[in-house]
Amino acid sequence: MDPDEPDDLMVPLKEKSLGGWGLLQIGLGTGFAAYVMWAGFLMPGFRRVPLKLQVPYLPASRAQVDNVMGLLQGRCGKLVDLGSGDGRIVLEACRRGFRPAVGYELNPWLLRLAAFYAWRAGYSGKVKYRREDLWKVSLADCSNVTVFLAPSVGATHLSSGSCLWGSGGFLKRAHMSRTRTPWCQSE
Repeated sequence: MDPDEPDDLMVPLKEKSLGGWGLLQIGLGTGFAAYVMWAGFLMPGFRRVPLKLQVPYLPASRAQVDNVMGLLQGRCGKLVDLGSGDGRIVLEACRRGFRPAVGYELNPWLLRLAAFYAWRAGYSGKVKYRREDLWKVSLADCSNVTVFLAPSVGATHLSSGSCLWGSGGFLKRAHMSRTRTPWCQSE
């Protein structure tokens, strides 16, 4: 029998019990890995935003992207996605002729992911992703705005002057739920 066969290599591991120390190491390693993912991927977007205005990153499903594009059917011009995440809505808007298509996101990891998706789809020069606070973005020249909000974030933040809004604009907002079925409203 060849000593390099996988079954022979696993025999010493199968005979040894894991024990309390091994379980502790696995638990601590898993916890550390989860913390690194949270700190590196999710937390950067939350640092500069008040707790009640934070919206977790949930990638939009294909159906949600299609719903947004359905609400924007027949419209043209500049499209802005506030809190664009990985840029799915911005990329689809560019595919459907909205120019320019711009996404605003605080999380630098999600901006890099969005830029990668745009590059992979061949739209890297046609879409823009910016790292800016969506509550401070001027929307004076925008004719189409999309935003997904958590239920705790009221639309009053968008209409109360937190965002500067141009005349004749179209706002599509949706509240995210745990089932990822958005509640949609056009204004």
